[in-house]
Amino acid sequence: LKLVRGRVPCRAPSAPWCARQCSAMSSEAASSSSSPAPAPRKSAVLPGMIAGLMETLAVQPLDMVKTRFQIREGANPSLLRGLLEVYREGGVFRFYRGMLPEMVSTAPARTAMYSGYTWTAHAVQGKLASPQLETFVAGLASGVPESVIVTPLQLVKVRLQAKEHLGRYSNAFHCLRTIVFEEGPRALFTGFSATVCRNCAWNSVYFVTQGELKRLLGEPKADTGGWGAHAFNLVRTSGCAFLAGAFATCFNAPFDVAKSRIQQQVSSQDALGGVGSAEPKYTGTLQALQLIYREEGLRGMYKGFVPKFWRMGLGGAVGMLAFETAQKFC
Repeated sequence: LKLVRGRVPCRAPSAPWCARQCSAMSSEAASSSSSPAPAPRKSAVLPGMIAGLMETLAVQPLDMVKTRFQIREGANPSLLRGLLEVYREGGVFRFYRGMLPEMVSTAPARTAMYSGYTWTAHAVQGKLASPQLETFVAGLASGVPESVIVTPLQLVKVRLQAKEHLGRYSNAFHCLRTIVFEEGPRALFTGFSATVCRNCAWNSVYFVTQGELKRLLGEPKADTGGWGAHAFNLVRTSGCAFLAGAFATCFNAPFDVAKSRIQQQVSSQDALGGVGSAEPKYTGTLQALQLIYREEGLRGMYKGFVPKFWRMGLGGAVGMLAFETAQKFC
């Protein structure tokens, strides 16, 4: 025992790979392997809000076209033609219809997502077959609390963006009030299960993919004041986020289509108003996916994929870049 205690050096266990990836989302300084990953700092709240604002402003036109394409049951035009249609309909401001619910949900949704991710990452530390599997499970779990926050606001956003409801809701507050009074408070969580599936699928793939891409590119270069290191870190951060976000979109797109189809339907309580339907066409996530596949095939399950691909890819790149930049000044 004296030999063991006297000669064998004691080393602290390395931090779990999945926990380090969560910290890397907010700071590249979390790459130490000799101590557990630090908890998210309080200062991450303001950078998160700034990142959400920048992301929403950058990709909202793509989000509008994406939702329109997903709801439309007929053939969709090209992305460029879809953008032109929205512009001719109401000018530049039409692209940003439904932006307020998206902006309001950004900060609490990101907080819920990262909190769920961090808690799960530490809970499964060393208990699964591989670090990548731990990251996948943590990302999967993070989609549940995020969905609780965003579902009511996503419902408002979809109703505002749907062409069928242009004359029905004047703004986000009017839309929210109309839904509560005419369809009941429970209607605010219409499409909750589809939102959970969408977010869980995207988060799990995104976290794993981004972590692997950053690992392949190597550690960020020390900032010595030169343009070379700054350019490398810029490309590393935004490039990995773009590729990971675009790749994750391939896995959650069908759930997003189902969510949009379910949420654009007005509850049967408003059937007397001439807009609602006594028997909604889409009643649940699996039922919606089955019906879309039967009527429109696999292509129908990926409607709006092109604008969604660019929306999630660019959104991930802009949001990540804005987040890490804001952290240096906040």
